[in-house]
Amino acid sequence: MRGYNIDNYIGKKFNHLTLIKNLNKVNKDNSKIALFKCDCGNIKESIFTQVLNNEIKTCGCRQGYLSNDSKKKQHTSLINFYKHKTMKNNSTGHTGISFVNGKYRVRIQINKKSKHIGYFENLDSAIKARKQAEEKYFSI
Repeated sequence: MRGYNIDNYIGKKFNHLTLIKNLNKVNKDNSKIALFKCDCGNIKESIFTQVLNNEIKTCGCRQGYLSNDSKKKQHTSLINFYKHKTMKNNSTGHTGISFVNGKYRVRIQINKKSKHIGYFENLDSAIKARKQAEEKYFSI
């Protein structure tokens, strides 16, 4: 086996994983496999270099564990996606605006929860209200 000597790293912590044991195994790509213990208590076999290079940070218990930069990129891409994406069955052609009981209902989704903005008589005022809500809730 080439590369790092895993035995030198036993007991060291990498993010939420602590190296327990060198398994003296390699996968099909000739990468060394080691045994790690997560802060949550789970034991996991992982490729040593992926843990060492911060590609794997947990056993999977913290799937939402992202750096602040990653969170900001994800937030920005979601905003852009939802700003420009309308559903197929949307009769108004604008995201978050629907026609209900003769009026235009405006809603916006924040943290997976729908927030009611209001009912409007005409489409133009509904579009204006939706844009104001986007600026209020989505501005970074």
